[in-house]
Amino acid sequence: MTSGWIGNNRELVMPLRLLDVNEHVHRIEANIDTGFNGHLTLPPGLTHLLGFISDKPLDLTMANDQTERFPTYRGIVLWHGHHRSVRIIESEGTPLIGTPLIGTALL
Repeated sequence: MTSGWIGNNRELVMPLRLLDVNEHVHRIEANIDTGFNGHLTLPPGLTHLLGFISDKPLDLTMANDQTERFPTYRGIVLWHGHHRSVRIIESEGTPLIGTPLIGTALL
C-alpha cells in the first residue's frame, strides 16, 4: 500500500521516487488527479534536471476543450518497489499522478 496525505487545498498528495539518467533517486511530492489519464506530469526544470529522454510531443484536450501540445519524456518511477517506465508529460505547475500509474494500487 502507498501512503499519502490531504494537502492544504484538499488535494491528495503522494510521495514519489524518480530515477534520473544516472540511476540516482529523487523524491518529489505529486498530486493524485483521477481525471488525468496520463502517467505523470512534471515541470520543465525537473525533466531537465533528471535528464529524461525526450519522446514525441503529445496533443491533449484540456478541461476548457482547448487542445495544447506538450513535450513528453520517458522516465523511471519507483512504484511499489519496482522500476516502472512511464511517459512523462512536461507541464508547468504541481506534478500530477494520473490513473494509468495508480492502476489498481491501494492508496
